[in-house]
Amino acid sequence: MTFIEPAIFILLFAILSVPISARFHVPFEIFLVIGSCILSLSPWLPTFQLNPFIVFNLFLPPILFYAAYFTSWRDFKFNFRPISLLAFGLVIFTMSLVAVIAKIVLPEFTWAESFLLGAIVSPTDASSATSIIKKLGAPRRLISILEGESMLNDATALMLFRISLAAILGGSFSFPHVAFHFILITTGGIVLGLMISAISVYILPKIHFVTAETTLTFITAFACYLVGESLGVSGVIATVVGGLYYGRRIPEIASSQMRINANASWNTTLFVINGLVFTLIGLELPMILKNLQFHSTSMLIYYALLISIVVILARIIWVFPMAYLPRLFFPSIARKDPMPSWKTLFVLSWSGVRGIVSLAAALSIPYLTSTGMAFPHRDLILFITYSVIVITLIVPTLTLPIILHLLKLLDEEDELKQEAIARIYSLENSVEYIKELSVKEKIPETVTKDFLKQIDRRHKVIKTQLESAPYSTLSDEHSALTKLMYASIESERKTLITLRKTGEIRDEVFHRLSDELDIEEMRAKTLRI
Repeated sequence: MTFIEPAIFILLFAILSVPISARFHVPFEIFLVIGSCILSLSPWLPTFQLNPFIVFNLFLPPILFYAAYFTSWRDFKFNFRPISLLAFGLVIFTMSLVAVIAKIVLPEFTWAESFLLGAIVSPTDASSATSIIKKLGAPRRLISILEGESMLNDATALMLFRISLAAILGGSFSFPHVAFHFILITTGGIVLGLMISAISVYILPKIHFVTAETTLTFITAFACYLVGESLGVSGVIATVVGGLYYGRRIPEIASSQMRINANASWNTTLFVINGLVFTLIGLELPMILKNLQFHSTSMLIYYALLISIVVILARIIWVFPMAYLPRLFFPSIARKDPMPSWKTLFVLSWSGVRGIVSLAAALSIPYLTSTGMAFPHRDLILFITYSVIVITLIVPTLTLPIILHLLKLLDEEDELKQEAIARIYSLENSVEYIKELSVKEKIPETVTKDFLKQIDRRHKVIKTQLESAPYSTLSDEHSALTKLMYASIESERKTLITLRKTGEIRDEVFHRLSDELDIEEMRAKTLRI
């Protein structure tokens, strides 16, 4: 059996999971993990084994690039201090704490093996953070910090992982050398990411073919990562920087058709990746258990729960002091960025979801050392890593909606208000521009007035969303107009289908006009006015 058959099976499972997870109000990704864990115990199911090369080179680049693309550069800059404290400081702290605890409860582990385990389970996962946390209605700033952390901490964790692995395999360790190397690969990743994305942005407007332009966005994501890794700099940092730069420049230079096409293509790609990733996490279970058949079940459960608790507590222990101490010692920070509430800090500390990067790192541990001996405790490290991933995926994610609701930290209304304000400003500015254009281009006054009436109607409806009873049912007039719009689109679509069936229009004409109707319908649904 090749990889194609299991991949198709996994994607079918992911697709069928969507309505089921919605029916039981369980996050799609969590349902995939739980469902695939149960499914993996079936005796008829073939053995699945995740290839770390696929994760690092095929899954990770688009995940990071997509997350960075939609990250607000303004929010990223404003939150860089807490993001860096989590992406660098917390990773090192978690690795160290896990290493100490692992060394105590597993005395057969060397310090290098303990630190290796700590490095593997220390980073939060970009896919999990952007796929799950964002859906829960958490405050915007909290989401920005979590996204920024999950994008950057992979570089720190993978660097520490490679150092620990080299120490086990017989390599030497020098802190000054490691520190210099870390700065070098980080700086190199930043420069490379900017170079590749800038070249791509320069080329993209010159292509004038939407499908090729969309393909170039994918090539840019993979180029940032693969070229970075081949040159010895951080492919993770290069990909994140490339995505951030793309997010700033693409809306300015790309055509509307390209943006629509690229958005649809990327959404589909990310669905496929998330489906594969979260399902594969569950389907790895039989292989892991098979390699640990000589360990007692009770001790395995003990190790798994203990390290998972340490990982969760490490984040809580780190978040609160690191929010308080900088403001205490540097009053300027407190003036620019007042102390957040304990509720926000608790949610931040409870959101440390682990995922596919940790599992891929554990799986990339070689079977043999440089001396030809079996790599010590590889299977146990892999089992503990797997357990931490599953526990930190399931426990925080299933409890966060309840916690956010109890602490009253949901942020949906503010976002809707911002959306309404943005629409109002856009329409008001467009009115002035249309008036100037009509005079300049000598457009008939009756045509201009008729067009401005449509804008004025939308403007009045949107303004009702900012009143004391926001988001109330829209006016009868607007509801009637909306029904007429949908009816018109549906009628046109039926006519096109009939014309196509009778052969009065070619398929090319049918698809082109159908695409126009689809865009009109999408716009009507998106505006909600």
